[in-house]
Amino acid sequence: MKEVFKIRKTAVIGGAISIIGLALTVFFASQVSFSIRLESWFSQQYWVQFKPLVSSILLLTAGMLAVFKRPNANFILALFGHTISEEIIFDWLGLTNASTRFFDFIGLNNLNFPEYTIVWFFGLSLISLCIAYSNVLNLRRVTLGEALFGIATGVVVSFLPSLL
Repeated sequence: MKEVFKIRKTAVIGGAISIIGLALTVFFASQVSFSIRLESWFSQQYWVQFKPLVSSILLLTAGMLAVFKRPNANFILALFGHTISEEIIFDWLGLTNASTRFFDFIGLNNLNFPEYTIVWFFGLSLISLCIAYSNVLNLRRVTLGEALFGIATGVVVSFLPSLL
């Protein structure tokens, strides 16, 4: 009976994460404007519009991995959680704003998430981190190396658009 509960709990949590990820993916995909003009591909603003979409796809992937009880589900949840929470926290602390002030001075735009994504993504990132590190899904635990990789990825994703 205990094994059945573990399987159902993993499937329910994974299904909920998948549905949220799918809904956000569809929503943010409709917000993205694709361009065939080559000069737009070299603008920061063009690539930054994909960040919420890619983050939503990462959440959808984590949910699907959990539904199919794949051992990497916790790692992908932690990766999503670190990437989003670091992006938002660095912005709140003014670290990414400090670098973009210089870029605003030379004529480039601010690279923050839109306001409505911050509320959704920050809450989801904290929930994802709790699920991943407490091993609620009863899958393979996140290793120290994977945790450090997730943290490093969050830092790179937060500051990379400023360097483009």
